[in-house]
Amino acid sequence: MISLSVCLLLNLPALSQQKPERELQAVRQEITKYEKELEQARSRETATSHLITSLDRDIDLTIRYIRNLSHEIGDLTQQINQYDRDIKRLHDEIERLRVYIKKRMVQFYKYERSQRYALLLNQISYARLKTWLKFQKLIFENDRRTFQSLTDKKSELERNKEMLRLEIAERERKMRLRSQEETQLKSTQRKRQDYLSTIRNDVKAIEQHLRQVREAEKEITSLIANAEKERLLGQSRTRKSSDSGKKSEQPFAAQRGRLAWPAQGRVISQFGRHEHPQLKTVTENLGIEIQAVEGAPVVSVGNGRVQAITWQRGRGNIVIISHDDGFYTVYTNLQEILVDVDQDVAGQQKIGTVGQSGSLHGPVLNFQIWKNTQNLNPEDWLS
Repeated sequence: MISLSVCLLLNLPALSQQKPERELQAVRQEITKYEKELEQARSRETATSHLITSLDRDIDLTIRYIRNLSHEIGDLTQQINQYDRDIKRLHDEIERLRVYIKKRMVQFYKYERSQRYALLLNQISYARLKTWLKFQKLIFENDRRTFQSLTDKKSELERNKEMLRLEIAERERKMRLRSQEETQLKSTQRKRQDYLSTIRNDVKAIEQHLRQVREAEKEITSLIANAEKERLLGQSRTRKSSDSGKKSEQPFAAQRGRLAWPAQGRVISQFGRHEHPQLKTVTENLGIEIQAVEGAPVVSVGNGRVQAITWQRGRGNIVIISHDDGFYTVYTNLQEILVDVDQDVAGQQKIGTVGQSGSLHGPVLNFQIWKNTQNLNPEDWLS
């Protein structure tokens, strides 16, 4: 099943607390509700904005669901291959035992008949025959155990064949399910693009989107504030108070101007306050936005530990990584998340892929750097 490790996930239930199918179903019911509102022409801009957010959630959940289904199919395939090897091994051993028992029976028949003839011709004594019979009894007992082993292995072989059949059926079911979800994903992505094209220049929809972004930024700020409070108070048993993750060869602060870029692309929105070109209002970017190819790798800019994983309207999938001395990096609008909470990560390790959830302008990575509870200009830190 799909498991999503979420630390301090606000406003949204953790996937680990319910079946992924159930959450997907809830999101798709939400999509249907907003589509009905659009048909009734009530609050068109707001409904469209909420609908796109729900479609974003559906896309992110479905991508994660498909990835986990693929992993499960891979695990099932390995299990099937193991059963195949076990069945072949058991089959070979059964054949070996069968040949052994057959030879023993032939040898006993020939030797027992020659001993009877020898006794009749007085060529052997009764005592010698008695010893021979005692020896044959031991051999019979060994043959009985061998026969029982053969019977047991045959039963085990039959059980393995049945398990193999069940595993193959389960793999085929999951492959069909994955195919259905991939079809659903493509349909949802097309639907998102259609709705997105209708609101790109809609002022009310853009205002609604900016409100969602501001709410997401508040949640990110809250997550980092809580993490910093925990670090300073030394409340976490799994971390030393002075080290929130894997020790770097150099402190994070010493790498200013030399950090690896989190994604390859072009900076389309810089750090700080900007006047929105359509709304003519001042907005603030807590980091930078890097326009990149959808599905492109996103890497950690330095050694650290995954502090939190969450999903927020306006920012989609979010990963926060803690580094030494109270530094934090934030990666939002991710399509896939490839790490777990509390996992140690190395610099330039892939942690996810670029997505467009929460974006009105295509695939983009919003990247932030924080020192304690103050956000910094990432371009001052990146190489």
